[in-house]
Amino acid sequence: MKITLIARAYGPYRGRVLGLMKSEITSMISELDSKVQKAATDKRGHIILTITGEDEEFIANLLDREYGIIPRPEKLTIGQVENGYLVDVGKVGYGLYANVGVSKPSRMDALLPLHKIRDQFEIPKTPLRKIAKALILVDNLPVEIVLTGIDIPNSKIEAEFSKQTLDRIKRWSKDDHERLLVFGVTRELLDRVLSKSGHEGDIYRVERIGPFEYSLRCKRSTRASGIVTAIGPKLRGVPMHLVIPREMEAVRDAKA
Repeated sequence: MKITLIARAYGPYRGRVLGLMKSEITSMISELDSKVQKAATDKRGHIILTITGEDEEFIANLLDREYGIIPRPEKLTIGQVENGYLVDVGKVGYGLYANVGVSKPSRMDALLPLHKIRDQFEIPKTPLRKIAKALILVDNLPVEIVLTGIDIPNSKIEAEFSKQTLDRIKRWSKDDHERLLVFGVTRELLDRVLSKSGHEGDIYRVERIGPFEYSLRCKRSTRASGIVTAIGPKLRGVPMHLVIPREMEAVRDAKA
């Protein structure tokens, strides 16, 4: 049985992420009559596991609870909550797309229309590029969305951010700590790089926002840009984004 997860392995540490995932799941099912034969990715980085044994169905349900399995188009329903990743941010001006993994019969990313984004963040008339830049709505950002429209024959899905995702972004904007988002790495690698750079003590908390995506909440006296300067050369090619609360609040306070 092949199982495709919402979780993705991408970037320069794709192989390390895959190895960790295979190891974690092998340990998780060690007492069951099944085995992880192979871990790979599809073209968009979603992790594909090949599992053999008599407990395949039980394991599929277990993995769905732990990591999320890509939904079948015919199973999608209005009001359903799905996890995904923002993709192709900035390529269009009418909204944002979230990759929820659906690729058959054709690729179907969920559109979050600009008017809905403006309504949800209460920032009317603000251009999408300005919203995305200020609120750190970037490629590979893990998001939870609620499906609001489904048109399978025309390969179209519409959605809005869930309350959980909205609350997270609003909380970041009102915080008095800067953050650094780091995508596509394992926690072990991240901890080691922070330790070697001598900046482990500058991080108040490392928050997991996706399977392999993290938010580093800096101490009040620490600038996130300084952390990038320190660990960037040690994580070349890894997507990193600064979260500066005062800049996020500025766009949210703007009325036009």
